[in-house]
Amino acid sequence: MTLTPTLVALLAVFALWLIACIWTGFRARVLWFFVVLAVGLSLNAIWMVFGLDARVFEPHALLAQVSVVLYAVGGFGLGWLAGRVAKRWRESRVDDPRS
Repeated sequence: MTLTPTLVALLAVFALWLIACIWTGFRARVLWFFVVLAVGLSLNAIWMVFGLDARVFEPHALLAQVSVVLYAVGGFGLGWLAGRVAKRWRESRVDDPRS
């Protein structure tokens, strides 16, 4: 498999989108998560219909949309967990005895 410019662009957009999902989970912004999820689903549908010439309700296209939702939920969950760990870490900090 060779990395074409189109594939590199798609992977870059996917990475940025996944980082956005993780960031919304880290900040526990559920409304923003649904906005990011809707953008991801839309971009994936646009790519499949216009880039791959797929039909919207084709089984493979629907499976790709389900996988987008699962990636997003997994990213949000990972960010949420990291946010909780970071919050507890900051709360457990011991004060400097010299102050």
